[in-house]
Formats: sequence, structure tokens, C-alpha cells
Amino acid sequence: MKREYIRNVGLLVLCFIFASSSFAQIASTRSTEVERAAAKIMVVPYNKTDEDIRTVLEENPYIRSAVAKVKESFDQRGWSTIDFVANLKAAESNSAFTMDRQSNFKSDLITGSGADIYVQVDTHVSTDESGTSINLILTAFESHTGASFSNKTGNSGRFRTNDYEKLIDRAFEQISEEFLNTLMVKTDEIREIGRAIIVHFNLDQDAEIDFDSEVGNGEFLNEAIEDWISLNAYQGRANLAGIVENKMLFDEVRIPLFDQESGRPYNPNRFANEIIRFLKGMNVTATRNVKGQNLFITIK
Repeated sequence: MKREYIRNVGLLVLCFIFASSSFAQIASTRSTEVERAAAKIMVVPYNKTDEDIRTVLEENPYIRSAVAKVKESFDQRGWSTIDFVANLKAAESNSAFTMDRQSNFKSDLITGSGADIYVQVDTHVSTDESGTSINLILTAFESHTGASFSNKTGNSGRFRTNDYEKLIDRAFEQISEEFLNTLMVKTDEIREIGRAIIVHFNLDQDAEIDFDSEVGNGEFLNEAIEDWISLNAYQGRANLAGIVENKMLFDEVRIPLFDQESGRPYNPNRFANEIIRFLKGMNVTATRNVKGQNLFITIK
């Protein structure tokens, strides 16, 4: 009896040590996850090309619940999220939403939001005499390149209920950890190679110079810009898509998530300001406009 008591006490001590160790391990990774989560994420509903995204949200309560559930899971883990519904309402109030722009509107909204990653949420409801089940499909993409980061499908199981929120919770519980952990690995890649932005150089209609004008040490303006972008893009990752008479486009320029000296978050506006200073140093006047991941530099 005494020996059994001692054995039981020992087991309890081991369980306590294991639990304490597990808790400490979770606590120690929490700050790392928040650091990884500096990339901005937008959770969006899936809609077909010809579907009005407002109708999808208004007429399908399970999709609204699924979008809210997934966003909440990111918020709880310290990720930086952008509210898709709030951005949609803002676009509507600014008359930016028109029926003839259905096919491009969601992508424009995502790009203009500044999100580095967007998570698309799709749901399929199945109902018969035995009950209702929900398939929850989550797919994460890098906003600019469209690269797929993570894809998981969960099923709630079939129950005699119309409580969509509970069914969505059950479906999400199946895949949430694996989906979020896979996404964390992918955001590490963004930390390594930088976030992608698009840089547009345009000539003002009254500009006194063009891209073939000589500046500074005799270089053409387009050469000076290309060299500067290559030197200042994060790890030199930049791609010049092309030059026409009044436009020069870099369709992918990588910038860091954090300032390399101060450690503070680094955003596209900071990079735009550096471009303006560079041009000013060559006595080239320019203005800039920042819309999400797009930088518009207008040379006067």
C-alpha cells in the first residue's frame, strides 16, 4: 500500500513537471510567433467571378461566421490582421464599388489594403435527413505574387443542427493548428526575402525630363533608377518589368519587414520617401503616392 502511494505521488510529480515544462515551452514561443506575425493578413470570403461579394456576405451567414472565426484566431495569436468587411464598407462609401468591376474588385481591395498575405475562406454546407455538415476550406496566398502558402480542408461531421457557428468551430478545430503553423513557416520566408511591392515611375505630363535624360554622372535617368532600386531592394531582389516612353515599372521589389538599423516595422511609405530623396539628390523633382503595395512615383 505504501509502495503504491509513493508510486502515485511520483507520477503526479512527473505530470506536474511535464505540464510546467510544456507551459514554459508555449510561453517561450509566444514572442517568436508574434515576431513572425509582423506580416499583415486579410481574411476574405471566396466568391465566384460573377458573384457580388456583398451578396455572398449578406446572404450566407455561415460564410460570415467562418471569416470572423478565422480572423479571430489570428487576432488571438497576436497576428496583424486587416478587416476585410471594414475595408469593403469603406470602398462602398467612397463609391469605389461598381458592378462592372466585380471580377477585379476583391483583388484591388486586397492589394490596396497593404496585406502581405490573404486567407481565402470557402464553405460547403451539406444537409440531408441525417443532419447537416460543413466543409471549411482555407487557402492562404501571398498578396502580390499569388503564391499559395497553405491549404487545408476541415469537416464538422454531420449533426442534427442548424447552428452553423458550432459546425464551423468543429471544422476549424480540425485544421487550425496545422494551417496556422504552416503559415508561420511561410511568413518566415517573407522575413528572409522581404515583402513584395510594386513600384511605378511615371512622367508628369509637363515633365521637363524623360527616362533618357542624362543625370548626375552622365547616366540616363532610367539607368540611375534601375541601379538604385537594385542596390536598395532587400537582398537585391527586384525585377524591372519594362520601360515605355512615360512609364517605368518594377513589378516586384522586396523590402524588409523591419528596419535593419532600428528594428522598427518598415513600410512601403518609408521606401517611397527614400526614392524621393534619391531623385532629389540628382535635382529631379518627384512626388509619391502609396496605395497598399503599390508605390506611384511621379517625376515632374
